[in-house]
Amino acid sequence: MAACNEKAVLIVTRQVPDTATNVARRRIELSCQLTLGHSGPHRDMQHGEEWESTSSPVATLFRHEDEEG
Repeated sequence: MAACNEKAVLIVTRQVPDTATNVARRRIELSCQLTLGHSGPHRDMQHGEEWESTSSPVATLFRHEDEEG
């Protein structure tokens, strides 16, 4: 069965210390591996990410992660 292959880009941000600024830390290209015509959110199993369909050909997702330690 054919894969959905819907695309998304996940931008992971972090805060710059002592400022109100966030910068991109990582950019991850996602691709839905569920079967074509599936119901529910898209899922990239390799990266463990899910997202909803958007009107653009490639969805852009943002996630903020605080510095560890």
